[in-house]
Order: sequence, then C-alpha cells, then structure tokens
Amino acid sequence: MRSRILRVMALTVLMAAGARAARADVCVSIDLGHDTLSAQEQTAAIALITREFEEAGEHVLPVPCEAPYALFHARLGDLIVVKLAGPGGQREAIAHGTDDLPALYNQMIRSIVTGRPMTGLNVVDRTNVTVSQATAPRRVHSDSLWYAKLGYGGLFGDSSYGTPALGFGYRAEMDSLAIDVSFLNFQFQPSHYYSSREASAASFLKLSGLYFVNPTANRTPYFGGGLSYGRSSFGGDYGYVNTNGRFSTNWEGSGLQSELTAGYELARATNFRVFIQGDAVLPFYHVESQTFSRFGMPVATDRRYAPSFIMSIGIGR
Repeated sequence: MRSRILRVMALTVLMAAGARAARADVCVSIDLGHDTLSAQEQTAAIALITREFEEAGEHVLPVPCEAPYALFHARLGDLIVVKLAGPGGQREAIAHGTDDLPALYNQMIRSIVTGRPMTGLNVVDRTNVTVSQATAPRRVHSDSLWYAKLGYGGLFGDSSYGTPALGFGYRAEMDSLAIDVSFLNFQFQPSHYYSSREASAASFLKLSGLYFVNPTANRTPYFGGGLSYGRSSFGGDYGYVNTNGRFSTNWEGSGLQSELTAGYELARATNFRVFIQGDAVLPFYHVESQTFSRFGMPVATDRRYAPSFIMSIGIGR
C-alpha cells in the first residue's frame, strides 16, 4: 500500500515537472531592424504585451529566455501592421491607430496561448473588439433602378392569342448578379364587337434572380428565373349557344408560376438602362372552363395548361 502511494506521488511530481518544462518562460523584444514606432511607443508596446502574457498565465522574463517572441510594427497612415512571432507560432493583424493596439495584442496572445485562430470570433469578446471589427463591413456596390417595359406576347390555351403586354419593376444590379422585383405585368387582348372571345394574363408580383454574362461590360446578355403569382383567362362562348345547345365559360385559373428570363441590357456604364427581354411564364396550375346546358345546368368541367411568352423593351433609371 505504501509503495503504491509513493509511486502515485512520484508520477505526480514527474507530470508537474513535465508540464513546467513544456510551458517555458517567455520574453518579448522589439524587432528593431523593421519596427517603425517611436522609442516611447515601442516601450509602451512591450509593457502591454508583457501584461497580456501574464494575464494569460504565462511567466514573462527579461530577454534572453527559452521562449523569445519578436514584436514588429509597420505604420502606414492610420493603419499599423502588427506581427508577433515566437515558439507558439506567428500572428499578424492590422490596427487602426495606436489606440487599437491593446485590443489587438489581447487577441494575439489569446490565439497563441489557446492555439485558436484569430479569424471569426475565436479570440474576440466584448472587451477586446478592435475598430475594424466594430465598423460595419464594406459592401459590394450595387446599382438600383426602376423600370417600365412594353411589348407583345402570346397566350397559349384552346388557341393562340396575340397579346400586347406591359409591366413595371425594380432591379438591384451588381456586376454579375441582380435581384429583380417585377409587378403589375399584364397581357391583354380585348374582345371584338362581333365576338365575346378575349384573352388576358397577369403576373401581379414576380421575384427573380438574373446573371449577367459579361459582368463589367457596357452591354451584356443575361438570363435567370424566378417565381410569380398570376392568373390567366381566355376563350369561352359565354352567352352564345352552340349547335349542341350548350355554352361554356372562359378558361380561367390563378396561382403560382415559374418564369424564365433571357435578355440583353445596354448602357450599363450609365444611370440610364435599356434592355430587350423575353419571359416564358410556366404556371403551376391549370385553367378551367365549365360547360352548361341550354337550361343553365353544368354539364362538364374541362382543364388545360396555358403557358405564355412575352418579348418586351424596357427602360430604367
């Protein structure tokens, strides 16, 4: 029993000695051959770095020591490139002025002691946020424009209907991509005085994404697709009795639609845009028509698929 206790004590002493050996004393010096701070700033930097090591649990000694670290600063205007290199690895970051250095030193020492990278929030907390981390990140510039378009299309149901078309929208463009929100897109073919047959379709609201083939060019093809909510109505002979003594209502339906888009945009280097665009509207629903007897009794309900296509010219600003 006594020998077992002695073995445990000896093992504990060896582990403690090994841990102490693995965690050697550190020291910090300025890389005088490359550092651009003044002598007073260098002295303050050494004091700050030493305090951060000590608060992290490291024992700091004067130079030289078993685990030396070299600190280097390069100033460019208000920006200071900071590099700390030693046995625990090398850490490099950018401070916005000398007031930003204490927080940056804290992150560097945490990264060295814990072995975690400085990226993301690995070594950041509410006490050591730098100016650059607190500032909103720079965003990719985008162009915003409102547009109107006019054109001509076709609605395909029980027959093919030629339909004038118009629409409005808003487009936010980056170099390669754009988000397009289009609304009040109508196709319409009024009935003639000698017939009740007419055709109309609408995309009340459409959300789509576009991709520009030549992102930085003044003119470029583009293509994309999206979803919309709309309706279609066409045909029918409501009020007119056919040879079988029956009459039918218009074909009608509404719901979600997929829309495929391809076009060519001009004058992308200006605030005024012109584009030629083709849109294929592919509904997720079928239109319906009811047939009635001459006495007004429903006889049958028919369904069919009714896509449409539009070519239009648009201008935006």
